[in-house]
Amino acid sequence: MSHAGTEDKLLPSLFPENLEGLRILDVGHGLGQTGLFIRSEFVERGWCELYGIDIHPTYHELQKKIAIYDELYLGDARERLPYPDNYFHTSIVQHVIEHMLHRDGVRLLTELIRVTQNRIIVTTPNGYHRSDPGRHGNTFSEHLSGWSPKLLERLGYQTRVVTKNVNSRMLQTIARLLFKLQGKIWENQVIVAWKDVEPSQFSTIQHGTPQTAVEAKLRINEK
Repeated sequence: MSHAGTEDKLLPSLFPENLEGLRILDVGHGLGQTGLFIRSEFVERGWCELYGIDIHPTYHELQKKIAIYDELYLGDARERLPYPDNYFHTSIVQHVIEHMLHRDGVRLLTELIRVTQNRIIVTTPNGYHRSDPGRHGNTFSEHLSGWSPKLLERLGYQTRVVTKNVNSRMLQTIARLLFKLQGKIWENQVIVAWKDVEPSQFSTIQHGTPQTAVEAKLRINEK
């Protein structure tokens, strides 16, 4: 684990230089920030097939209108994903697992090993941070768990702790003061984690079973 840079500066280095024709999965697409980031930042890398999945109907309908994604699926990422083995070159889970209990987050990450053939990218706050439930009418927006670099490393990920995409020290100071006045914690640090996948890793996986052993090993305490 190392500390450097900001989230938006690190992410491009984790994607392939040539995206032409590759399938990319965005889990928990929300308002489409990740999809828009990929479309805008990677123009010179070729046009990928971008898939999005989200549990919130409003977000799903919004993305159908905006058409950032080539294909969308409305469903629960905590369940078995509706895709074949090795279907995606890269899967990205940006600020999603903190909205799940630890056992469900591990279940999702295990399932992504099955559907991903190259790399899984995860971002999440460093530690547990309170959130406002019901934002945008989304009852799933509450933070249910906190994650650490050590925990993700024990799941086989490389990690880096970076600052949120606020480059100005003055703006960060103002943000901290505003959050303190509201009785909240300024969520300044983000974990960016990535794991390279090999076909042998998912050849024996059955959905719903591997995470139990992982949870026992990690001795996860849910918040």
